[in-house]
Amino acid sequence: MQNTFQQISLYGRLLGSSFYYEPSDSRIAGILDFFRQSTWMKEWDIPLEEKTCEKITALIKQGLTQDLTEQYQNLFIGPNELLAPPWGSVYLDPECVIFGNSLLALRDFLKNHQIAFQSQQDEPEDHIGLMLMLAAYLAETRPHLLVEFLSQHLLTWAPHFLTKLADIENHPFYQGLAQLTLITLDDWKQKLSLSVPDVCFYR
Repeated sequence: MQNTFQQISLYGRLLGSSFYYEPSDSRIAGILDFFRQSTWMKEWDIPLEEKTCEKITALIKQGLTQDLTEQYQNLFIGPNELLAPPWGSVYLDPECVIFGNSLLALRDFLKNHQIAFQSQQDEPEDHIGLMLMLAAYLAETRPHLLVEFLSQHLLTWAPHFLTKLADIENHPFYQGLAQLTLITLDDWKQKLSLSVPDVCFYR
């Protein structure tokens, strides 16, 4: 179990940072360098089928040769409509809005457990990147809260979002990242024997 927590700590930070920070941000320079290594997938300690492995590495490699900042802008900032918004309540709230009920439930979780949250100004806490990094933080400091957080707050919507993101063409780095994150989250679900409630998606 300790090995699983260490894995969540490492991969939660790595994947979360990749989704949250702009590619030009110095905080993810080392992560992008990691993905530029031809052998990075061999270090990913999660079982992957060979074809899946090849597909993900090819997408990420292709994406790293392109303008990542432009891809990030198109996917997560705008100005055009976001095809796969990175906030949970957009999918879980009947009004498809940020700051919806699922975000309020997450804030209650954070408040009840006295977890201080650092985010960008006015950034909803249910951003996929922030929540992956929060999983890493919990694995490091409060692993007893991981089951509740993952099953009730992250895994309810993250696979749905990641599947949508993986299908958006012409953004290969983030398509590969989405597929890698999907498989990684499923591995956590299996290792922690998580039961995730069925929810209704409104988008």
